[in-house]
Amino acid sequence: MDDDGLFGDIEQDNNPSLYQTIEPENDKSSNGNKEQHQRLTLTSPEPHKMGASIDFNNNNVDNVVGNNLINSSIGLSQRIRKMLNNPKLTIDVILSERVMNSIVVYLIQLKVKGAKDSDAIIVKRRYSEFKSLRDNMVKLFPTLVIPPIPEKHTLLTYLINAIDSARETSVIELRKRYFRNFLQDVIFDSNVKLRNCPLLHKFLDPNYESCWESAINEPPVSLIPSNLLLANPNDTTDQNGLYLLLPSVTGFDTDSPDNLSGLKKLNDDIHKLHADIQIYDLKENNRHEIAENDAVFSDIPIDLINFEINFHQNIKVLHDIQKLNTRSVKNFKTLISSLIELGGNLNNFSLQIHDASTERNKSLSSVIEKFGSAVDSTFLNYEHFLLDRVIPEWDDPVNRFVQYYFSALQLVKYYKYKLIQFKLIYKLKFNKVQEMNAFHDSVNSVKHLKDLDINSPSIKKAIKRIENRQHRGRQLQSKKSWYGLFGGTKTTFTLPEQGLQPNEQPHVEPHGEEHTESPKDITPNPRDLKTQYQHKMQHIDKELTKLDQLIDLVNGDMITLTQNLQVNFQEFLDKMERKWLTIMLEFVRAGKQLFEENLNTWSDFKTSVGEVDD
Repeated sequence: MDDDGLFGDIEQDNNPSLYQTIEPENDKSSNGNKEQHQRLTLTSPEPHKMGASIDFNNNNVDNVVGNNLINSSIGLSQRIRKMLNNPKLTIDVILSERVMNSIVVYLIQLKVKGAKDSDAIIVKRRYSEFKSLRDNMVKLFPTLVIPPIPEKHTLLTYLINAIDSARETSVIELRKRYFRNFLQDVIFDSNVKLRNCPLLHKFLDPNYESCWESAINEPPVSLIPSNLLLANPNDTTDQNGLYLLLPSVTGFDTDSPDNLSGLKKLNDDIHKLHADIQIYDLKENNRHEIAENDAVFSDIPIDLINFEINFHQNIKVLHDIQKLNTRSVKNFKTLISSLIELGGNLNNFSLQIHDASTERNKSLSSVIEKFGSAVDSTFLNYEHFLLDRVIPEWDDPVNRFVQYYFSALQLVKYYKYKLIQFKLIYKLKFNKVQEMNAFHDSVNSVKHLKDLDINSPSIKKAIKRIENRQHRGRQLQSKKSWYGLFGGTKTTFTLPEQGLQPNEQPHVEPHGEEHTESPKDITPNPRDLKTQYQHKMQHIDKELTKLDQLIDLVNGDMITLTQNLQVNFQEFLDKMERKWLTIMLEFVRAGKQLFEENLNTWSDFKTSVGEVDD
């Protein structure tokens, strides 16, 4: 649970009073209040509804005000897009505020270097809104690694923070740093698609400050299906209805851990699948086979397999570094605490000696006092190094790196589920082809027996047994048919009534129950059997056609998805390499500064001791 409050999940995000205080309607005592009212009105309604409540017929002034509001909203949106593509843009989380004593909001500032402070754009956002933005960007761009934000708190952590105000302040400062890095990374150091995402623009738009719920219920987010596996993996807003026919795979969730086999094992399964495809192509010679010039996904590239291994290795090493960092921070705090105590004791000791009457004791007291001051300066240097450099510039980035690699592994997991879906579609076709072959075999066996000798009692009995078996088989197959998926009813495709002529209705008993006969009482009519076989073949043919369409669709998608992941994972690793170099260089600079400050402190002490000796 985050620090948005114990009941944060049931708050109304589109409540304008959450951030603003609307003046009473009858309070028009000053121009200042009128200007404030106009500013607050601008930021509270939904952008697409601005001016909707203005009466354009009663007053020309109302018309002007409504148009000004609309123009202001459009102009601000265009200005945000322009700022995001300005190389001089700076973005920062400058402050945090408490609203209603339980909700923390973070003030985001967009400003172009050299511009006036009045030209800056400031928008307030809660933790839940940051999380909503990132979660939806993950759905919009399932092939890109989205920068991380801090994890949500558990209920226990939330309660502890509520009791310990110092710890809560520390958490808020941590989140400010994370949110600043998240926004800077999305805008300056990620794929350009993220910077140009309309949802990000709305997130930074003050007009959406009090109606964020509207933003995530509008395009492009509203175009994404609830199940990401039923979307185009390379463009989840694609409205091609064929994607809704894809079979779903149970257990998929963007936030759940990856319990599937590695890509290497799945690649072996893909190879076996294509071996089966070749066998079916040799056995079958019909129009449902894939043409030789069609794109076929047949292999997982070795670099994708290596990427997954690399991500796991990085996480393992980073976990070890996290343990060392925790120990180092604890040791630094112990050292600082010891230096504070030592400096205080030395100062007390100097005061005690200073009370002695001899000049020699006074000289010793002065040296001890200077030594204690040098110790105090040293602890301040270490404290500054720890709080302002080690934690925000080394420890925090290492923790973020772990989340980065986990985000990359979430993309790998999504890719694995698409592979399983890919295999499942082929399995469905195999089953349907087997059903068609079995049906052909049974039909041919009846035809062969009928052609032998229609007057033979033994052959007649054999034909009747086969036809009865076919009848029972059709009843069983109706319970597991995929006809409903491809446009039929939920039950299945049903064969026509036996022996009915066109426009003839089945006989109904007086009590409303349809009269039925047991299979043994029915003498199949050859013409009816032929009609049934034709309907059945049409049904199977329709399902095979749909499966072929899905196979063609998914083959192309998997090829493009694989290529996109290869490129994006390589860019991700290059970016992580730059980040590693940056934090290591900053750590070296910070350490050098610490040693220089300590050296200067003790050099000054040495000089002061020499002056005392003189």
